[in-house]
Amino acid sequence: MRGDKRIKRDLHALNEDGMVLCNPRDKEAALRAQTENIATADWEAVTCPKCLALVYRHRKALKERKQNG
Repeated sequence: MRGDKRIKRDLHALNEDGMVLCNPRDKEAALRAQTENIATADWEAVTCPKCLALVYRHRKALKERKQNG
């Protein structure tokens, strides 16, 4: 089996449970992302389009809760 030859990989966000944000039910994906250093808890550094959309949605919901709460 050949290794991944891509030079630049997307950086994925991790949720509170340590799972990849764009695929939270796949434990293997979370482990693979962490071992390949393509996962981060710093949501400012994320480059994965799916993770970015989910981060923005989460932040928007938090902002609305603060305003309503």
